[in-house]
Amino acid sequence: MRTRKDGTDTRNKLLKAASEAFAEKGYRNTTVAEICRRAGSNVAAVNYHFRGKDAIYALVWRNAFEEALRVYPPDGGLPPEAPPEERLRALIYSLLHRIMDDGRLGYAGQILLQEMSNPTDVIQRVRRDMIRPLREHTRQVITELLGPDADNRQIGLCQMSVIHQCLAIGFRKGRLPPYILEGRPTPEFIDALVEHITRFSLAGIKTVRKQNKACRT
Repeated sequence: MRTRKDGTDTRNKLLKAASEAFAEKGYRNTTVAEICRRAGSNVAAVNYHFRGKDAIYALVWRNAFEEALRVYPPDGGLPPEAPPEERLRALIYSLLHRIMDDGRLGYAGQILLQEMSNPTDVIQRVRRDMIRPLREHTRQVITELLGPDADNRQIGLCQMSVIHQCLAIGFRKGRLPPYILEGRPTPEFIDALVEHITRFSLAGIKTVRKQNKACRT
């Protein structure tokens, strides 16, 4: 019993230390030796509990992603039957706040930003599995907004346009160009940016829908 508890404590300490290190330095600049030093453990413990650096990073990233979705749910708490315009705003709100988090996510937010600005192949499968439901959710909202005349290509292009307006900020580690904002964004500014991207996206989607309807008639 004592051995099992000691093993659980060691595993949790390693996970905490790895989260801190990956948040500060990213995957490439973090070593197993540093994780062990922070956890007060040894390299053998990492290999025993996680089978090496890649596996512990994949788990840390998954935990960070799940925490981000818990704090900033993509549906914003809206029911499935809510108007698609409101659901689009909710998913933009979720994505922007995950990227430009003001501290609520702690290490999780920094880990996600590190991976976004300097992606690795280590978590390719994990990332794909975690992101797939979000893509399907976004696609459903875009499809409703475009209407029955839209084809798959148009849906995909509109989906890309909406998401990449938000991701472009993530590639800059959550910062905006100085001609837009000096320093870190405030919650009020993030909310204003949510409204801007939502209005901009809805206007573009509305234009595509009108063109499709005109072509059909």
